[in-house]
Amino acid sequence: MLLLTVLTVLPFYAMGEISVSTSAVAKAKIISAIKLTKVNDLNFGKIGNGKTGSVMLTPYGDRTSTGIITIGESGWSPARFEVRGTSDYEYYISLPSTVSIKNGDNVLVVNDLVAKPSTSSDEGLIGIVKSDSYFTVGGKLVLQSADLPTGVYTASFDVSVGYN
Repeated sequence: MLLLTVLTVLPFYAMGEISVSTSAVAKAKIISAIKLTKVNDLNFGKIGNGKTGSVMLTPYGDRTSTGIITIGESGWSPARFEVRGTSDYEYYISLPSTVSIKNGDNVLVVNDLVAKPSTSSDEGLIGIVKSDSYFTVGGKLVLQSADLPTGVYTASFDVSVGYN
């Protein structure tokens, strides 16, 4: 019986070790919490009533219209947000797909929201945290009716950022 046990165990020793081990390092890097502050609201400015159409406000501050009778000569601005956090870290921007702005029961739709980070030469949803990081947001205001009641149409919308 002893000879059988020795012959059974002997091939495992000949093949090498049955198990091996190594070590790993556990680590964590603490970074500054990312902060987002609104500087300016998204303001499409004054728009004349009487036709359907749209007003496009870019994150660069350019404004154009399609189908609208008149648009005011001043008073518009893209939204602007400051971003603070750990320098040189990449962050993402999250925007809603649409915003419904209201005046009583009357609703206008803002869609095609787009951001332009200060650390990028192009529009996009990725920026880099720097000492003076910010991004601007523009969009398209759609007027579905030619007979809109006069007044101010408003709504809050959520914008968020996070580290990539």
